[in-house]
Amino acid sequence: MKVKTVYLIESNHFSKSIEEWANSSSLAVEMLDGKTQDIDELIDAVVVFHENHTISKEIEDLQSLLDSGNRPGYRIDINGTLAATKSNFEMWLERNKPSKLLFLGNEDLPKNDNLQRFLTNLL
Repeated sequence: MKVKTVYLIESNHFSKSIEEWANSSSLAVEMLDGKTQDIDELIDAVVVFHENHTISKEIEDLQSLLDSGNRPGYRIDINGTLAATKSNFEMWLERNKPSKLLFLGNEDLPKNDNLQRFLTNLL
C-alpha cells in the first residue's frame, strides 16, 4: 500500500472512527483546520464514504473544488458490494498513486457497521 497519510477535516464521529482505524493501520493522521486551508496543496486525492449515494452538500462542494484542481476522487458506498469496491479501489489507488488521502463522510456513517468492515478490508 502506498498511502501514508490520511487527512480529515473536522472532528466528528466519522473522523474519529477514521482516526482510530488509521492509527491501528500505522497510517499518519492529519487534522485540517477547515475548508479555507489550501487543501489541494496538501493532498493527492479524496475518498468520499457514503451510504446509498447520500452525500452532504458541503462534501459535494469540497469534492467539486478538488476536482477542479485536478485532484482525483473516489466514492465508496459502504452499503455496496465489498469485493467489487475493494477491487475497483485497488485499481484506482494503483492508477493514481496517492500517498496523502483526504477522507470525507457524513457524521452518522459510523452508526453503520459496514464502515468498519470496509475500512478493515480496503487498505
